[in-house]
Amino acid sequence: MKNCIILLIALCSSFAHAQENVSIGPIAGLSLANFRGDVSDTKWKPGLTIGGFYNYSAKTGFGFSGQLLFTQMGAQNSNKTAETNLNYIQAPLLATFFFGRFGDKLRPKIFLGPSLNFLVGARDKNGNNINGDANNRVYNPFDLGLTFGGGLNYRLQRKIWLNLDVRYGLGLLDITRANNQNIKNNNWGFNAGLSFPLGTFDKNTGRLRTR
Repeated sequence: MKNCIILLIALCSSFAHAQENVSIGPIAGLSLANFRGDVSDTKWKPGLTIGGFYNYSAKTGFGFSGQLLFTQMGAQNSNKTAETNLNYIQAPLLATFFFGRFGDKLRPKIFLGPSLNFLVGARDKNGNNINGDANNRVYNPFDLGLTFGGGLNYRLQRKIWLNLDVRYGLGLLDITRANNQNIKNNNWGFNAGLSFPLGTFDKNTGRLRTR
Protein backbone atom coordinates (compact mmCIF):
# COMPACT_ATOMS: atom_id res chain seq x y z
CA MET A 1 0.00 0.00 0.00
CA LYS A 2 2.82 2.37 0.92
CA ASN A 3 4.53 1.69 -2.41
CA CYS A 4 1.29 2.39 -4.29
CA ILE A 5 0.90 5.75 -2.53
CA ILE A 6 4.49 6.68 -3.37
CA LEU A 7 3.95 5.70 -7.00
CA LEU A 8 0.71 7.72 -7.16
CA ILE A 9 2.45 10.80 -5.75
CA ALA A 10 5.27 10.42 -8.27
CA LEU A 11 2.83 10.14 -11.18
CA CYS A 12 0.87 13.18 -10.04
CA SER A 13 4.06 15.17 -9.64
CA SER A 14 5.18 14.20 -13.14
CA PHE A 15 1.79 15.18 -14.54
CA ALA A 16 1.83 18.56 -12.77
CA HIS A 17 5.28 19.43 -14.09
CA ALA A 18 4.84 18.13 -17.64
CA GLN A 19 5.21 21.03 -20.00
CA GLU A 20 2.62 21.61 -22.70
CA ASN A 21 4.19 22.85 -25.92
CA VAL A 22 1.18 23.99 -27.97
CA SER A 23 -0.81 27.12 -27.14
CA ILE A 24 -3.16 29.67 -28.69
CA GLY A 25 -4.34 33.12 -27.71
CA PRO A 26 -5.23 36.72 -28.63
CA ILE A 27 -2.75 39.49 -29.43
CA ALA A 28 -3.04 43.28 -29.72
CA GLY A 29 -0.65 46.18 -30.03
CA LEU A 30 0.57 49.35 -31.68
CA SER A 31 1.79 49.58 -35.29
CA LEU A 32 4.03 52.46 -36.42
CA ALA A 33 4.07 52.44 -40.23
CA ASN A 34 5.70 54.41 -43.02
CA PHE A 35 6.54 54.09 -46.72
CA ARG A 36 9.95 53.78 -48.30
CA GLY A 37 11.01 54.13 -51.92
CA ASP A 38 9.74 56.78 -54.35
CA VAL A 39 8.11 58.96 -51.68
CA SER A 40 9.03 62.11 -49.77
CA ASP A 41 7.62 64.19 -46.93
CA THR A 42 6.21 61.17 -45.07
CA LYS A 43 6.49 60.20 -41.44
CA TRP A 44 5.51 57.32 -39.20
CA LYS A 45 1.77 56.81 -38.68
CA PRO A 46 0.36 55.01 -35.62
CA GLY A 47 -2.22 52.27 -36.03
CA LEU A 48 -3.74 49.22 -34.39
CA THR A 49 -2.83 45.54 -34.54
CA ILE A 50 -5.24 42.89 -33.29
CA GLY A 51 -5.62 39.17 -33.90
CA GLY A 52 -4.71 35.70 -32.69
CA PHE A 53 -1.80 33.27 -32.75
CA TYR A 54 -0.70 29.65 -32.46
CA ASN A 55 2.58 28.78 -30.70
CA TYR A 56 4.65 25.60 -30.71
CA SER A 57 7.85 25.20 -28.70
CA ALA A 58 10.23 22.25 -28.40
CA LYS A 59 12.60 21.27 -25.60
CA THR A 60 15.52 22.23 -27.86
CA GLY A 61 14.44 25.90 -27.72
CA PHE A 62 13.20 26.05 -31.29
CA GLY A 63 9.58 26.76 -32.04
CA PHE A 64 7.05 28.18 -34.47
CA SER A 65 4.33 30.81 -34.35
CA GLY A 66 1.56 31.22 -36.88
CA GLN A 67 -0.47 34.41 -36.55
CA LEU A 68 -3.52 36.03 -38.14
CA LEU A 69 -3.58 39.81 -37.63
CA PHE A 70 -5.50 42.89 -38.69
CA THR A 71 -2.90 45.69 -38.98
CA GLN A 72 -3.32 49.34 -39.87
CA MET A 73 -0.41 50.55 -41.99
CA GLY A 74 0.34 53.40 -44.41
CA ALA A 75 1.93 56.80 -43.73
CA GLN A 76 1.17 60.45 -43.01
CA ASN A 77 2.76 63.65 -44.26
CA SER A 78 5.16 65.63 -42.11
CA ASN A 79 2.59 68.16 -40.87
CA LYS A 80 -0.07 65.46 -40.26
CA THR A 81 -2.65 67.13 -42.52
CA ALA A 82 -2.96 64.10 -44.82
CA GLU A 83 -2.48 60.38 -44.41
CA THR A 84 -2.77 57.11 -46.28
CA ASN A 85 -4.40 54.33 -44.30
CA LEU A 86 -3.76 50.84 -45.65
CA ASN A 87 -5.43 48.06 -43.71
CA TYR A 88 -4.06 44.53 -44.06
CA ILE A 89 -4.89 41.04 -42.93
CA GLN A 90 -1.44 39.66 -42.13
CA ALA A 91 -0.35 36.06 -41.75
CA PRO A 92 3.19 35.98 -40.27
CA LEU A 93 4.85 32.53 -40.18
CA LEU A 94 7.63 32.88 -37.64
CA ALA A 95 10.49 30.53 -36.77
CA THR A 96 11.21 31.17 -33.09
CA PHE A 97 14.07 30.42 -30.73
CA PHE A 98 13.45 30.49 -26.96
CA PHE A 99 16.31 31.14 -24.55
CA GLY A 100 16.54 29.52 -21.15
CA ARG A 101 15.29 26.06 -20.25
CA PHE A 102 12.04 24.44 -21.32
CA GLY A 103 9.56 25.06 -18.51
CA ASP A 104 11.21 28.20 -17.11
CA LYS A 105 8.84 30.89 -15.90
CA LEU A 106 10.50 33.52 -18.13
CA ARG A 107 11.50 32.69 -21.72
CA PRO A 108 13.18 35.40 -23.87
CA LYS A 109 12.79 34.77 -27.60
CA ILE A 110 13.80 35.92 -31.06
CA PHE A 111 11.90 35.23 -34.29
CA LEU A 112 12.10 35.58 -38.05
CA GLY A 113 9.88 34.68 -40.97
CA PRO A 114 7.74 35.75 -43.94
CA SER A 115 4.47 37.63 -43.65
CA LEU A 116 1.65 37.26 -46.18
CA ASN A 117 -0.27 40.55 -46.26
CA PHE A 118 -3.70 40.99 -47.90
CA LEU A 119 -5.04 44.51 -48.44
CA VAL A 120 -8.62 44.98 -47.18
CA GLY A 121 -8.94 48.77 -47.33
CA ALA A 122 -7.23 51.99 -48.47
CA ARG A 123 -8.59 55.29 -47.16
CA ASP A 124 -7.51 58.86 -46.56
CA LYS A 125 -7.60 60.86 -43.32
CA ASN A 126 -11.34 61.52 -43.73
CA GLY A 127 -12.22 57.89 -44.42
CA ASN A 128 -12.66 58.24 -48.18
CA ASN A 129 -11.72 55.33 -50.44
CA ILE A 130 -8.44 55.98 -52.27
CA ASN A 131 -8.08 52.60 -53.98
CA GLY A 132 -10.19 53.28 -57.07
CA ASP A 133 -12.85 50.85 -58.26
CA ALA A 134 -12.72 47.14 -59.06
CA ASN A 135 -11.47 47.84 -62.61
CA ASN A 136 -8.83 50.43 -61.72
CA ARG A 137 -7.12 49.70 -58.41
CA VAL A 138 -4.39 52.01 -57.09
CA TYR A 139 -2.82 49.56 -54.64
CA ASN A 140 -1.86 45.92 -55.09
CA PRO A 141 -4.06 43.48 -53.15
CA PHE A 142 -1.08 41.43 -51.89
CA ASP A 143 2.19 42.31 -50.21
CA LEU A 144 4.95 39.95 -49.10
CA GLY A 145 6.99 41.00 -46.10
CA LEU A 146 9.78 39.83 -43.82
CA THR A 147 9.14 40.03 -40.07
CA PHE A 148 11.79 39.77 -37.36
CA GLY A 149 12.08 40.78 -33.73
CA GLY A 150 12.29 39.59 -30.14
CA GLY A 151 10.41 39.48 -26.89
CA LEU A 152 9.61 37.28 -23.94
CA ASN A 153 7.01 34.87 -22.63
CA TYR A 154 6.21 35.05 -18.91
CA ARG A 155 4.07 32.53 -17.03
CA LEU A 156 1.42 34.40 -15.05
CA GLN A 157 -0.09 31.20 -13.70
CA ARG A 158 -0.21 27.54 -14.62
CA LYS A 159 -2.40 27.92 -17.72
CA ILE A 160 -1.78 31.55 -18.69
CA TRP A 161 1.33 33.09 -20.29
CA LEU A 162 1.96 36.75 -21.09
CA ASN A 163 3.59 37.19 -24.52
CA LEU A 164 5.41 40.46 -25.30
CA ASP A 165 7.32 41.33 -28.47
CA VAL A 166 8.81 44.11 -30.54
CA ARG A 167 9.01 43.46 -34.28
CA TYR A 168 9.95 45.09 -37.55
CA GLY A 169 8.11 44.34 -40.78
CA LEU A 170 9.98 44.94 -44.03
CA GLY A 171 7.79 45.04 -47.15
CA LEU A 172 9.39 43.33 -50.14
CA LEU A 173 6.98 44.21 -52.97
CA ASP A 174 5.81 47.42 -54.63
CA ILE A 175 2.39 48.16 -53.11
CA THR A 176 1.23 50.46 -55.94
CA ARG A 177 0.19 49.79 -59.52
CA ALA A 178 1.73 53.02 -60.85
CA ASN A 179 4.46 52.41 -63.45
CA ASN A 180 6.49 55.44 -62.40
CA GLN A 181 6.62 54.66 -58.67
CA ASN A 182 8.01 51.96 -56.43
CA ILE A 183 6.71 52.19 -52.86
CA LYS A 184 7.10 49.59 -50.15
CA ASN A 185 5.67 49.16 -46.64
CA ASN A 186 7.62 49.08 -43.44
CA ASN A 187 6.40 49.14 -39.84
CA TRP A 188 7.32 48.62 -36.22
CA GLY A 189 5.03 46.58 -33.98
CA PHE A 190 4.76 46.59 -30.19
CA ASN A 191 2.49 43.73 -29.13
CA ALA A 192 1.12 41.96 -26.08
CA GLY A 193 -0.83 38.72 -25.96
CA LEU A 194 -2.06 35.98 -23.68
CA SER A 195 -1.41 32.33 -24.54
CA PHE A 196 -3.33 29.37 -23.17
CA PRO A 197 -1.74 25.90 -23.45
CA LEU A 198 -3.76 23.31 -25.37
CA GLY A 199 -1.59 20.26 -24.77
CA THR A 200 1.53 18.49 -25.98
CA PHE A 201 2.30 17.79 -29.63
CA ASP A 202 4.26 14.58 -30.21
CA LYS A 203 6.29 14.97 -33.42
CA ASN A 204 6.88 11.20 -33.57
CA THR A 205 3.18 10.35 -33.74
CA GLY A 206 1.91 13.64 -35.18
CA ARG A 207 -0.75 13.83 -32.47
CA LEU A 208 -1.74 16.50 -29.96
CA ARG A 209 -2.32 15.17 -26.44
CA THR A 210 -4.70 17.48 -24.55
CA ARG A 211 -5.39 17.68 -20.86
